[in-house]
Amino acid sequence: MVLPGILRRVNKTLPALLQTIAIICFIHYIAKGVLVKTHMKMTHQDYHFRTKAGSPHAHAGRAAKLNAGTRHSSSSPHSTAASSSSTSTTTATASTTTPMPTFPDEVIEQEQQRRLDTLHQACTRMNMGLWKNGEESNFTKEESLTIAAVPKIPLYQALLVSEKKKLAVCPVVRAGTQWLSRRLLHLTGKFSKTQLYRLHEPPSAIVRHHYAYLSSWEKYPVVLAQCVTILMGRHPLDRLLASYRHVLEDPDKNPHGYLHYGKRIVRAYRKAPTPSKGPTFEEFVRFLLEHDSHHLDEAWQPTIRRCTPCHIPYNVVVHYETLWHDIQWAWKKAGLVSLNTTDYFVQTITPQIRREYFSQLTLAQIISLYKKFKLDFEIYGYSLEEHIAYAQPGDEAIDPAIMNNLPRNNPDLLQKYMKEEEEKTLKEDKDGDELQLPLESSFTGGKGPEEIADNFLIPSADD
Repeated sequence: MVLPGILRRVNKTLPALLQTIAIICFIHYIAKGVLVKTHMKMTHQDYHFRTKAGSPHAHAGRAAKLNAGTRHSSSSPHSTAASSSSTSTTTATASTTTPMPTFPDEVIEQEQQRRLDTLHQACTRMNMGLWKNGEESNFTKEESLTIAAVPKIPLYQALLVSEKKKLAVCPVVRAGTQWLSRRLLHLTGKFSKTQLYRLHEPPSAIVRHHYAYLSSWEKYPVVLAQCVTILMGRHPLDRLLASYRHVLEDPDKNPHGYLHYGKRIVRAYRKAPTPSKGPTFEEFVRFLLEHDSHHLDEAWQPTIRRCTPCHIPYNVVVHYETLWHDIQWAWKKAGLVSLNTTDYFVQTITPQIRREYFSQLTLAQIISLYKKFKLDFEIYGYSLEEHIAYAQPGDEAIDPAIMNNLPRNNPDLLQKYMKEEEEKTLKEDKDGDELQLPLESSFTGGKGPEEIADNFLIPSADD
């Protein structure tokens, strides 16, 4: 019979066939492992090569100085320098691993109270959330449209909450999220300091798995009442600039950002040929002003839409410009261990870099950006004076009443003390030879080494 004959042949050849399949699978597994290790080795070698020039250890023990536009920072074990924008004209100076200076608790407490008062006054004016008073509000048409876009309920899903640590954070993209995510991962006790800088995904993506949602929405108000609840923030226009430099400026470094947004922006808003493949900052701003940011990248959306600060009882307001001091104080308030002072790095956009980019814009464009992010300016108390000073006059007529009502410089105590520390450092080092780093290893700008490392391993348009 034919069928039994076929079965006998299959039965005879099956062991050899299975052995062949097993050998092929084994070879595939080994080859895959070798390729992954080779790729990671090349990745780290290239990254360290990129950062070697800017490493403090590459310069014969000469401690670098701080310039007037650069904040203190300390190099992490795996991130010692940052690459600046290819178009930047700013020369930067490196910082050392000297521990950050600390300020008296009463100074930080006073500044935190000022920030909370600013937040609560803004929420009261907007007649929103926990500060809704039921009174008639006299808003302009533009303000009414902006306020209408803000969620009317607390977005608890935006929070990272730890019942055990009594800590809650609303992370904000381009406001120090990667650095803070590593601190939160370290609190879990599941990551060593070395592992925190060898992650194969951005820390902000991993941290959600370790700070999961609570069992019910009704539980959030009860838990948050016992937590140190942190609202993160950054100057809205600096945050936009940092995002532009990271996502759109260099298509070779971030092809995802170029393919997703940059190509479309260039096609729609380029008026004349330029040497830049990616969109210019001015083209990006025109695109942003003509679109509802609710449907765009998270870094281009107002913080008030995501963190709903008028609906959630935040008791700590963190500014990116004073990130380390604010988080150190928040950790202390929550009864957590102090931050590792040699594991901190923050990139600050200097006045020179602001001038380079915002001088591409007209005064009317900057005022339009302000109107788009007006609520963020109000809740954090940021001013617009410096950015406006760099703008081109433009042909558009500006209402004098608008100019008179623009936010002015705020008396941020921590920034004042930090500036005094910088001036003191410069004065002490006045007689020394200032170490100038090459442009490609600049420590200034909106992109830090942690972000470079994350995006180098896994290309991403967001942090």
